[in-house]
Amino acid sequence: MLKEHFRSRGFIEGGIVHNCEKTAMDMEALPPFLRTLLVTDGTVTKSLEAFFWENIKVEMRMQEQCWLTQDLPFINAKTGDHALKRDVILKGAKTSDIYAYATSYLLTGLLDEEVKQQMLGGKIGIGELLREIGLETYREIVDFGREVFNASIKEDGEPEYVEAIYRTYVINIGGNPAIQITERFPIRLFQKKAI
Repeated sequence: MLKEHFRSRGFIEGGIVHNCEKTAMDMEALPPFLRTLLVTDGTVTKSLEAFFWENIKVEMRMQEQCWLTQDLPFINAKTGDHALKRDVILKGAKTSDIYAYATSYLLTGLLDEEVKQQMLGGKIGIGELLREIGLETYREIVDFGREVFNASIKEDGEPEYVEAIYRTYVINIGGNPAIQITERFPIRLFQKKAI
């Protein structure tokens, strides 16, 4: 199972790992820094800043309260459950390169009312939430893989597709899985810059 692969180590003999859909990923073939980001259980922003040596801005693209249209089994959420969905990008302040796209689902029913209102008002981010209320910050990696996804809509109305390596992880609140985050790293950018 994927959870056991990177819980206590960052190396797998042979380099082949299978994700939740049983798709094989050759970890050794990835750019080394991208491989590091996939297996780390910490936040990626500081790692990106240190490696690319530029300030990384977190830009919110969308935040909405929603009723889930699909099950999210990693956080025990079912279709129809209420959640806060948030899409952000991690962007270089100097280069404007987009290093990561992140989609988060947060089960707000597990938050106290004050923190919930701050989150809903967009006043604090998930990292700030974790620090402010003293939550555990361990990210349990539950899935990763390679995909092509619709990153945005261009000015001409056409979708912009990006090939990315992704990881999905879960953060617990009070021992309950409450936040599911999928981070997507554009592989071509990392192949070009992470030499």
